[in-house]
Amino acid sequence: KAKDLVPKSISTKSKNPVIVRIDQTGSMGAWPATMFSKLPYLEHEAKTEYMGEDVEISWGAIGDAHNDETYPLQIRPFAKGTKLAERLKELVIEGMGGGTTQESYELCALYDARNVEMPNAIRPLLIFVGDESPYNYVDPSQAEDLAHVKLAQKMKTSDIFEELKQKFSVYFVQKPYSSERLSDGPLTGTTKKVHEDWVALVGEDHIALLADPNRVVDVIFGIMAREAGKVKYFMKEIEDRQKPDQVKTVYTALKTVHALPKAVDSKHRLGDGHSVTRRSKKEEE
Repeated sequence: KAKDLVPKSISTKSKNPVIVRIDQTGSMGAWPATMFSKLPYLEHEAKTEYMGEDVEISWGAIGDAHNDETYPLQIRPFAKGTKLAERLKELVIEGMGGGTTQESYELCALYDARNVEMPNAIRPLLIFVGDESPYNYVDPSQAEDLAHVKLAQKMKTSDIFEELKQKFSVYFVQKPYSSERLSDGPLTGTTKKVHEDWVALVGEDHIALLADPNRVVDVIFGIMAREAGKVKYFMKEIEDRQKPDQVKTVYTALKTVHALPKAVDSKHRLGDGHSVTRRSKKEEE
């Protein structure tokens, strides 16, 4: 049931937790099902190469809370090993959405900002995958009824994301909207508008424009590589493993993410006074 898919909170003792939240509305087409089939392969490389042996992952799915949907928000607890695939299968692809080119990413962001407990986190990572923009705010009734968060008044999406970025490194993997396609030229149409909205929230270098859902795991590895300072390793590994056209698709998606290395002295403040440890120069190399 819908209420069973949004626990009041989720927690992990991992030093390097990963959260993946996927838009499952109708405009995503076959993308959610394709990505769900690929995501169980994420853990091995994340654990051995990028995020550390204790990595735990939380899956989630996003709908439209303004459209009377049964599943506007779905959050699965952190898991690892065989439990990861089980948690992924619990998500429902409802395939709706209100046709406004907006979905309830901001509601999900509010949940993750307020209801994710990770006292040992050093390098927490949160990745949204979708093709539309968030709504402009969350009202108190939605927050409490759907995300278990009490608000005294409406909260602007920009403020929610500023809070979220104090807790996680936040990225957006953007699918081109509906029948629009990515090309070598400038973005156009709804894809352009959605891109601009997300740039305002997370920054150009935290957005990967992806043309093929089959490459979503590779793109997530590329994001992890940036966070871990292992982009060179990532490039060698993917070039050894994938066909040239597949590699090109991934590199094109990651061109802004990999344009500049992760700053050595960057850090993310965690709740309750915790701080993310700075990586050493050796780690960056």
